[in-house]
Amino acid sequence: MKERVFSKQSKVLILSPKVIDAQTTNDFPSLNIHLRQTYFTECKAFYYYLPLIAKGIRQVTNEIVESIRSQNIDIVFFEPNGCNYELPIEFFQSLRKTTKVKLVLWVLDDEMIFDVHTKYYAQEFDAVITCDYYATYEYRKLGIPALYYFSSYCKEDLYPLETTRDIDVSFVGDCTKSDRSTYLNLLVNHGIKVQAFGKGTKNGFVSKHELSRIFSRTKINLNFTKVNEHSVEAWFIEDNPLVNLVRQNKGRPMEIAMTRSFCLSEYSSSLSEVFEISREIDVFHDSVDLLEKVQWYLREDEIREEIARRAYLKAVNVYEASVYMPKLLDELCAILTHHGSFQRDEVIHKSSLFKRNHINHLTFIMWYQTFTGRLVPAWETFFYLFQYGLTAFLPSFLKGSRRAFFKFAQKNMPFQNGRLSNNLI
Repeated sequence: MKERVFSKQSKVLILSPKVIDAQTTNDFPSLNIHLRQTYFTECKAFYYYLPLIAKGIRQVTNEIVESIRSQNIDIVFFEPNGCNYELPIEFFQSLRKTTKVKLVLWVLDDEMIFDVHTKYYAQEFDAVITCDYYATYEYRKLGIPALYYFSSYCKEDLYPLETTRDIDVSFVGDCTKSDRSTYLNLLVNHGIKVQAFGKGTKNGFVSKHELSRIFSRTKINLNFTKVNEHSVEAWFIEDNPLVNLVRQNKGRPMEIAMTRSFCLSEYSSSLSEVFEISREIDVFHDSVDLLEKVQWYLREDEIREEIARRAYLKAVNVYEASVYMPKLLDELCAILTHHGSFQRDEVIHKSSLFKRNHINHLTFIMWYQTFTGRLVPAWETFFYLFQYGLTAFLPSFLKGSRRAFFKFAQKNMPFQNGRLSNNLI
């Protein structure tokens, strides 16, 4: 049989949950979709989440299959967040068996969700692209080819500006997460001038168009690596307490490096796989270390600027999107072309935690469909709640219901007069 070749000419479909509001979030997932659309000759995105709420799981999965067949799709990318249990694993198993497409799992937050989500979906995929360096080895242990993708950005979006570095220390991000505000307050209490931007700060959200100026004005740009502690938004990790010990490679150091600015990052074990510590970036391990290094680097202008210069050269020559993304996707296409079919277990393995999270989220969706008047799809979703038996159903139904009513009771309701909204978790 002639070898099937995958390349830039392959027809691609990207399954993404929903369009993110760029006015409230710097939308990295959409950038990644755009970069793939630039690489592949034919590449379309299918945002399935709100159609699934409106029409039901079965109709949307049928629409996806019809799109694959009518458009002769070669590669399907699936890029879930930790809360996205809507498309069943069995759906991807069916795609693998009944179509000729290659399935690629694209994951941005594997440090947080690998143990509760993506390693189970990966059972039915031909390859994985992950932003977690160590997860690549875990996927390979399961027999699934995996590529490491550290955050890549466009030089048109992030670039150095000739300006005075008149901000001593800054942080851009969500200050309600983890212990970020504690660290920032520590610096302020020791006389360090700090400016913070983002959720939970007086400066509020800043768009990506403002990032270059902030970074370029700042002597020490901070980055934090702890994952978000248990919250309504991160409900899917509440039964996985070890995640609180995880340190995640964030995209912020690369954004800062693209502007030829200095980054002092909270420690992450895989950060050294991207930047050389003390030469292209530096790290702190605790509050004492943070304070000492901030005080020292504020005095050492030349050392700080030289580290920033080296990071900039690494970023623009190795990781800039027009350089890095084609290499990554070339390697992926080579894997899909040459990596033969591997032995799969016909049984889809799921942990009790995966099952509980699955039912939890389907419960949330059912209530959302109900309150927005989508009663037929709500009834369909209701029957999916019993797929793992009563033991999984009862506690998961209660948790999903509580989460739904808490969300709907908030001031910014995720629906108005039956209208669907992207604010749904």
